[in-house]
Amino acid sequence: MKVSKLLMLLGFTFFLLFGCDKNEENDLGSDMLAGYWINPQYQNDTITYQRSTVLIDNEYGLQIRSNHKLIERKNSGWCGTPPVAYADFEGSWSKDDSIIRINVGYWGGTTEIKWKLISVDNKELKVNVLNIEYAEDQ
Repeated sequence: MKVSKLLMLLGFTFFLLFGCDKNEENDLGSDMLAGYWINPQYQNDTITYQRSTVLIDNEYGLQIRSNHKLIERKNSGWCGTPPVAYADFEGSWSKDDSIIRINVGYWGGTTEIKWKLISVDNKELKVNVLNIEYAEDQ
């Protein structure tokens, strides 16, 4: 009787550990958002970012932190004519289901961005841009 209970316990433990295989591509959890995102590719309202280990100097990128803070590396001034100077702007983010809201500074004020998360995995982040609003400093 002890052996059968032990086998049942081991079987249940095995099922809990390995029975529900988590598909990372469909895991839209906040933990997968954390990281460095570079090389945005735009197609209509969809942006696809590549995961990186760092932000690249003098290029656009996002660092999304697990504590709901972020850094957006982007154009530091109003002029977009080369040579473009880049700066890091601090902000925050939140997620409700598949909606991501970002509040971040820019050279002239703050930006509020609303995305719909399409997918995120170990290689890329894909979002649809729902809305972007700019508020200028007074």
